[in-house]
Amino acid sequence: MLSRRQKARTKAHMPEENQASAKLKLALIIAFCTLPSLAEGAAILWGERHGYTGKALRDGLDFWAGGFLFLHQQLSVIFDHEAYQSFLQGMYGHLPYHLWSYPPSYGLVAAAFGWLSPWQAVLSFDVLCLLLLAGVLRLAGKNWWFTAALLLAPATLENALEHQNAALMTALIGGGLLLAQNRPRLAGGLIGLASFKPQLGLVLPLYLLRRAPLAFFYAALAAVGLAAASLWAFGPASWAGFLHVTSPIMSNVLLTGHPKDFAGGLISVFAAVKPFTGVHGAFVAQGVVSLACILAGLFTRQVPAMLILSALASPYLHVYDLLGTSLAVALLVEQRLAEGGFKAGEPLLFFLAWFGPGLLPWHPAYAHLVPLLLLLLLASANRRGGVGLCDSSPVQPGSPVSPAGRSHIPAPPESITPG
Repeated sequence: MLSRRQKARTKAHMPEENQASAKLKLALIIAFCTLPSLAEGAAILWGERHGYTGKALRDGLDFWAGGFLFLHQQLSVIFDHEAYQSFLQGMYGHLPYHLWSYPPSYGLVAAAFGWLSPWQAVLSFDVLCLLLLAGVLRLAGKNWWFTAALLLAPATLENALEHQNAALMTALIGGGLLLAQNRPRLAGGLIGLASFKPQLGLVLPLYLLRRAPLAFFYAALAAVGLAAASLWAFGPASWAGFLHVTSPIMSNVLLTGHPKDFAGGLISVFAAVKPFTGVHGAFVAQGVVSLACILAGLFTRQVPAMLILSALASPYLHVYDLLGTSLAVALLVEQRLAEGGFKAGEPLLFFLAWFGPGLLPWHPAYAHLVPLLLLLLLASANRRGGVGLCDSSPVQPGSPVSPAGRSHIPAPPESITPG
């Protein structure tokens, strides 16, 4: 029999033991969810070692090529997709379809790495984006458990394997939303810098204008400043090329579904509805959802809800773009643990939303479930007040460019034979 003092000590230690047990379970779930992406990473390493470097670089090849060409003022190649493809195939041989698909404002980011070799550029970019994401989360008061969990999320790993910019976008948009209440100038600056991917920010302007007007002002200032800087660096032809060449090609991806390398990976409401209703019906469905998301942003104060609305509102959504949704899931789990429990069905919902991005490359049918999962997550985020704006205090654990007259393209930073 335990004495009263021993019983009191046992009760006093129960919360710590329960907390340790919860952390262990979460750690095991997080580790399990990394397995599909780790297997995919092993396949990429195999391809690199067997001479398929161009294919192993995946979307990172566009990041490096765009940065390299912008750095050397080769606009005529960037905005001529045949010349662009020839440039890449001259280095790596036959490749899937590639295209520079961003405005010149993102060219500023890519050009900062364009002087490096392709692998050096993409890996440096990946690491710096992850460090920025971790830094913003820490600045927002998130502990190392929370930060480490998000850095190991399947969406984070998929983003790194594709060498895409979702970690950067999540740091800018997610960090901006978390910091909007107590650091509106910084928050607005972060969100404004995310303007190079406007499809993920459709719900933000009206939300900021109502909830954090100072952040809205600094966001607008940062967005205009970034565009002006790219105009100064690359000239008006860069924006003319984007408006008259790049933008129509990306619109054509939605209209025709070609090239399949771009359209095949879409997981938006538009992509889910299109096989049943055709293009016009898909546009109507996405338009209704996007408008509803924008209006919903006016009436919510919840960071997870805003991150989910951002994904739902975008017609051009890929698996790595779900990193913002993974941040929303982490915030919801953190709150549920602090509240003492989950509602019925929430653990399974959170698990599917967290695990799904890593599973999707192996089971593409998951793409059809993404809009439904996002809607269910939105309902969960909005119940009983959800998670509000975060302060900075620590939380407890729980082509107009003529092809004629092209100048000579400088040799890339490293000599590569086709593979």
